[in-house]
Amino acid sequence: MQGTRALNKKAAITLLCILVFSFLLPTSAAPPAPKVGGQIIVGIAAEPKVIDGTTGAWNSGFVAGQIFESLLNTDPDLNLIPGLATSWKILADEGAYVFNLRTGVTWHDGKPFTPEDVKFSFENILNKYDIFGATYFKDVRVDILNATAVKIKPGKFQPGVQMFLFSGLDSAIVPKHILEGQDFEKSEFRTKPIGTGPFVFKEWVKGSYILLERNPKYWDAPKPYLEKMIIRFITDPTTLLSSLETGDVNYVFRGLAYEMAARLGTNPNLEVIAHTMPPYRMVLEVNTNQTILKNVDVRRAIAYALDKNDISQKATLGLCKPTSRLLKSTVPKGPSITEYDYNIQKANELLDKAGYPKGQDGKRFKIELLTRTGEAEEAAVADLIKDHLSRVGIEVVLKRVDFATMLDLETKYQFDFVLLKRWEETLWSYQLFHSSWIKPGVAFSNTMLYKNPEVDRLLDAWLSEPSEEKQITLLQQLEAILTSELPEIPIYDLVWLNVKTKGIKGPDIPVGRYVFWDSLANTYLYEETTTPTTTTVTTTTVTTTTQTTTQTTTSPTVTTTVTTTTATTTLTTTAPPAAQDNTLLIAGIVVVVLVVAVAAYALSKRKKT
Repeated sequence: MQGTRALNKKAAITLLCILVFSFLLPTSAAPPAPKVGGQIIVGIAAEPKVIDGTTGAWNSGFVAGQIFESLLNTDPDLNLIPGLATSWKILADEGAYVFNLRTGVTWHDGKPFTPEDVKFSFENILNKYDIFGATYFKDVRVDILNATAVKIKPGKFQPGVQMFLFSGLDSAIVPKHILEGQDFEKSEFRTKPIGTGPFVFKEWVKGSYILLERNPKYWDAPKPYLEKMIIRFITDPTTLLSSLETGDVNYVFRGLAYEMAARLGTNPNLEVIAHTMPPYRMVLEVNTNQTILKNVDVRRAIAYALDKNDISQKATLGLCKPTSRLLKSTVPKGPSITEYDYNIQKANELLDKAGYPKGQDGKRFKIELLTRTGEAEEAAVADLIKDHLSRVGIEVVLKRVDFATMLDLETKYQFDFVLLKRWEETLWSYQLFHSSWIKPGVAFSNTMLYKNPEVDRLLDAWLSEPSEEKQITLLQQLEAILTSELPEIPIYDLVWLNVKTKGIKGPDIPVGRYVFWDSLANTYLYEETTTPTTTTVTTTTVTTTTQTTTQTTTSPTVTTTVTTTTATTTLTTTAPPAAQDNTLLIAGIVVVVLVVAVAAYALSKRKKT
């Protein structure tokens, strides 16, 4: 027994020594500092109509976010940071903002960026054409204080919303020397843009791709690191999947079906990221003027007839959480919110009450569900909604169109109800539900034609209320009304499936700080080493795999070679070489010597006893 204990002690000492020496072995080198070079190909599920941030469209915004800049920006933690302005001050007493502008900035055509561009942008473009700016910068006045400073005074001072907008593409600065005197909405500028951002527009091949190139005179040198960015339009999810696998596409942030995640996750060249930013929700927006759907009991019946858990499980593999919320999740749920748990009996009772009994064929009425192509998840959800509503006698006809056509039909109110993902931000909810936002022809407005004076009052009160605590109370009262009247029927909160080539590095991916409009100025390609170091430890018979990954700086493609061999009593592990820290090595040796000395002393003492 004593012999066994002695052997166990010796084994423990030996193991400890091995662990210390393992700690001293060379480890993978940290990625080197970013270097300029290479290109990436981004796949998006819908081609934009224009390239600017005024429309609110996610696809247009992503492209525009590489070209244009705003006075402020946000870091990965959503804190405000400098953009075209180096500093700012809020003048609450005056209801204004002062921005000190960055010097040495040029437009892509070589002309200097000046305070005149800021004044022109706010007073002539953003206050008229931007989806948010038309409301929140209405009647804005910009005073040029000097060659590097401006004072911006909106018609209404609303810092809670306006500071947020200053940091996003909804306040992107445009060049006065190009747009002055032009009809902005009809200008060539919207398809051949010129900005101050990290990438320069080069080419748009309709139906195929947009080509952007590195801005060599960017003020934040040496950024951007990528020489080129190609943005390809791929509406078919299967094609998007195969393009990632073959390296024809290197980054996708929306448009992939959730069931593709497992397959993509096994690809050694790819990294799959489930991301909850930006905060979006899958919803059904209802045309409240439609003959049948204007009846609130019909809308409530539809909500009860949808098994949201089943929809989430089948369309998203359960990754997305079902919800009854209509405002953003960060607003605490109020006590008066109406929730619609799956209840077929209740749905049938409400439909009977609404005056739509089942016919001999078991059907009550027919309605059309508008949905878009290029979104595999939405296609699956639409099919499930059709199935669920058929159980209560509602026949759903699916109308699948491209994104641009969907927006056009919505703004003309030529739809019954529409399935889409929408941003949870309260300022977005303001324009979706406030009656003043019923604007024919304007995308992302109150296309539901929903009117409720109390809802308008609560939204206006929230907009001007400086107290965060009182804002929450107002929003809870608002959500109680909205969940009762259901101009919009919530389904689940989104998780975004981001997939990128492993060699793509930097904090910009996954996108989602401001919708999908983040610049990729910090994104770079990391060249993996091809010379591994080897450590051998005696063990049992195993199969070993040596993986060599290479990536060039001129192409985003990653090539992986895998070789497999069988060995006896040898396990071989590989790691990229790293510079050895001699100080650490010496310190480690000292530790090992001390450990061995202490262990030897302990053993000698045990022998004496």
